[in-house]
Amino acid sequence: MLSFNFAGKNSYDDYGILIPQRPVIPSPKRRVSTINIPGRDSNLKFDEKTYDDITLNVECSVKDKQNLADKIDDIKAWLFEAGESDLIFSFQEDKKYIAQVVNAIDFKQVYKYFSEFPIIFNCRPFKYAVGNTAVIINQSKTIVTNPGTIESEPVISIYGSGDIVLKINGQQISLKGVSEKIIVDSVIQDCYDDAGNNLNGKMSGEFLKMKPGENIIEWSGNVTKVELLPNWRWL
Repeated sequence: MLSFNFAGKNSYDDYGILIPQRPVIPSPKRRVSTINIPGRDSNLKFDEKTYDDITLNVECSVKDKQNLADKIDDIKAWLFEAGESDLIFSFQEDKKYIAQVVNAIDFKQVYKYFSEFPIIFNCRPFKYAVGNTAVIINQSKTIVTNPGTIESEPVISIYGSGDIVLKINGQQISLKGVSEKIIVDSVIQDCYDDAGNNLNGKMSGEFLKMKPGENIIEWSGNVTKVELLPNWRWL
């Protein structure tokens, strides 16, 4: 039985939604700008190395012999009130999309107790690991393997004090005057502490990413440990 989990609820177990077939899973479009230069063959291409969102269309149906209209109201409330939430399909339970229902849903009543409708999810470009387990690193020059197919944007907690240099595959950031702990968040490109105080002034360098395959983590300075929330992702 095909189903999906969205905002902590299951489409079949909680709402009796039937899905006849797997949705088409598109690949995200890479943002590449082209400039036509007179007198030059081909185009000049500028690769932004970023991707557009994707749209997933899930064909669904539901039946209810007692009160179909109330069931449809419940489904609409669930989908639209959830906002942006994790979307996990039963055919790939170890990966998730970050999705939101933004389009109107047309419920077509086929029979007295039976309705068909599409659910259209607007998703961020990538799939993410459902099990986003933190990696604890206690010694410098440690190898961490990225199982995904694209660079991940980790959230890195560095425990230590003073001036610290952290490297991933030779790319480095410098941290000045650390006091016990600093969090370097590559997702939102911010530096902060446990209380959420902005510490961007203590960091210099580009926010670090982890390429597919092996990544070498190194540091210098007074570091007791590094805690890395990897955010593995797939195209």
